Amino acid sequence: MKETYTKPECRELSPAERRLFEWLIANGNAEASGYDSQVSQLKVVARCTCGCPSLDVALGKRKSRTVGASTILADAVGQTPEGVPVEVILHASAGEISGLEVVSQDATRVFSMPQPEMLQIV
Repeated sequence: MKETYTKPECRELSPAERRLFEWLIANGNAEASGYDSQVSQLKVVARCTCGCPSLDVALGKRKSRTVGASTILADAVGQTPEGVPVEVILHASAGEISGLEVVSQDATRVFSMPQPEMLQIV
């Protein structure tokens, strides 16, 4: 049986999540700015079950993220409010924002979403 690390979810982005997506797009690579109009249409469609705050997102009424080769729109490092060092990567696939990956750099399993002011683009 294949183990899965995501749990389906269907909800709007929280204000803090929206702010982070907007910051990553505004400060990401040159291609990222072309995705700014998508943020207002994003919905969370799944979340990671390992304890990290990583999210799969989709546009509009879609029930799952786009799949395929991933384009990295932004890559940042910093820390969470708890002081956990993290790397934050904004992904797109097939021309749509598809996910936000938040990875602990010290093997901490459970932590919250970082705030933009605690991050810097690498």
